[in-house]
Amino acid sequence: MNKMKRITKFILSLTSVGSIVLIATLNASQFAVMGQPTPKVDGKPITQSGGPRFSQPTEDNPPLGSPPPGSPSQPTTRGGCSIKDQKNKDLIPLLPKSKIGRTVSEYPEFFLYLPKTEAKVAEFVLQDDKGKQIYQTTLNINNSSGVIGISIPTNKNVSPLQIGKNYSWSIALICDDKDRSADVFQKGIVRRVEVSADIRSQLEKADPRLKAVIYAQTGIWQDALSTLIAARRANPNDVDLAADWKILLDSANLGEIAAEPIAPIDPKP
Repeated sequence: MNKMKRITKFILSLTSVGSIVLIATLNASQFAVMGQPTPKVDGKPITQSGGPRFSQPTEDNPPLGSPPPGSPSQPTTRGGCSIKDQKNKDLIPLLPKSKIGRTVSEYPEFFLYLPKTEAKVAEFVLQDDKGKQIYQTTLNINNSSGVIGISIPTNKNVSPLQIGKNYSWSIALICDDKDRSADVFQKGIVRRVEVSADIRSQLEKADPRLKAVIYAQTGIWQDALSTLIAARRANPNDVDLAADWKILLDSANLGEIAAEPIAPIDPKP
């Protein structure tokens, strides 16, 4: 009997050692199957707790004493185009402090807060790093206000964004199409980047809320925005998505926009 107990104890010991070895040899993707988060930023795993807080890539920060790309942060009014927003908000591009929005998309969507203004149309322009115009469109904004998105058409007539390059974009509120000196003008920069295979794998498996978290914590601002806005358009009464939206905007010092409606704007024919 004692001999049998010793044999049983020895087998259990081997089983325990084998389990330890098995756990030690599991790779990141296998832990993902077990429900463990695998994407990491600066060695720290990405988790959904805390929501989609934007992490500004350090290389996008301007040198001390220099203005960020896309400055000034306030709209440039070339003339007398007035803004009639009772909320005292100006034309605001939805960008982080650096004024650089990273994206993994060939054809990203651009977002801004549109105040009520006497302007009836707005002009959007996208240029490459050489100043060559890639895309231009005019928007009907008559009596509209709120967060609007501007999509780049995915067709052969518009070149896709290239990885690693900076592109400048601008939005102008046009009060007088015969005298553009009255325009209210804002601008920003977009940069297409790549993410690791591990991050791509996690994005493929994630729901919209977790996708926004992954994008935000890896510094992919444009796609964090577009993911959350698409989810909010589909589920306008979802309180969790509304909370995530506020967290994301607060993390980029854009909290004043969080309660504003997401307004559909159509290109002018």
